[in-house]
Amino acid sequence: MALPVTVLPELTAPIDSVALDSGVLLRITKHTSESFPSIVSGLLLGLDADSLLQITYTFAFPPGETGSGSGSSGADDATNPRSKSNLRFQTDMIRQLKDVNIEVNPIGYYISSYLGGFFNQTLIDSLVGLHSVNPNSIVLVHDVTKSSQGGLALKAYRLSKSFWAAHKACNGKFSSESIIENELTHLDILEEVPLKVKNTHLATALLQSIDQPAFERKGDPTSLISGTMLTPNLDSLDLSIDPYLEKNAEFLIDSVDDYYAEQGTFNYYQRQLGREQTKIQQWIQKTRAENATRERARLPTVSEDDWSKHFKLPTEPSRLDNLLISAQINQYCNQIEEYAAVVSNKMFAIQNGLDA
Repeated sequence: MALPVTVLPELTAPIDSVALDSGVLLRITKHTSESFPSIVSGLLLGLDADSLLQITYTFAFPPGETGSGSGSSGADDATNPRSKSNLRFQTDMIRQLKDVNIEVNPIGYYISSYLGGFFNQTLIDSLVGLHSVNPNSIVLVHDVTKSSQGGLALKAYRLSKSFWAAHKACNGKFSSESIIENELTHLDILEEVPLKVKNTHLATALLQSIDQPAFERKGDPTSLISGTMLTPNLDSLDLSIDPYLEKNAEFLIDSVDDYYAEQGTFNYYQRQLGREQTKIQQWIQKTRAENATRERARLPTVSEDDWSKHFKLPTEPSRLDNLLISAQINQYCNQIEEYAAVVSNKMFAIQNGLDA
């Protein structure tokens, strides 16, 4: 089912950055936070001009049987913008948005993430499918768990040029040969696009009109009213092991197991290929001996290329899964390094205090 979209120019300039409207940001974070720990997604609408991708509107996909955990629910329809149910929903929504003169050009989609677990086949297939609608399509990934630790964990990604080169070379079937020729690694599947948030003029006027909060003291001159931004907070001195660090380590172990399982599948293919190649070589040698006998008897010989009629080489499994699992392992390792640095700083600070 084709999306009713605005006609795009044949040649679209590549984008250098993404501008996200603050209202759209609030809609995305509200949807992903309220649905946590389920993995949810929605469509992004806007336009691309002058190397800038402007996201002006968004709407969420209807809820489905989504999973949680490390983000391995790639087969769920609710996280796939190209599924039949979501395509029907998009068609209806875009038709209604046209009636109120809202920009209806799809430029990507957003997805929530649990501890950075978003590397899966569904994300790749979705971006490949959206590329036919808009070559500058992106995916916004909002890590709800990391955002809860302070700061907004929202990043924009697109498929890299190396990925598209390998995808074109092997027609979507990633073989070891095409990956090596195009020098595609797990770090080159997605590339991050700079993202900035912009306020509308009305939102800016509202923020500038808000008065500064007044703080009142109660009794003790060193205390401030409860709930203000200057209220003393001792949570930063908590020495308990970060539960998110534990979850990252748990998911890292699961991803390593998946990696070994994928390697086992590829090793099995190589063993099967080796057996078939040995049989082919034996058949060729036997055919050569028979052809020598036939030549002496002046009989027609058999072509050595006829081995394909008697043997069938096994199909090489896609190597993209291996790259995605490797990218996910790298993501978990980076997060563990970040979390461990915070815990280590606390431990060193307390140790220095005890020694003093």
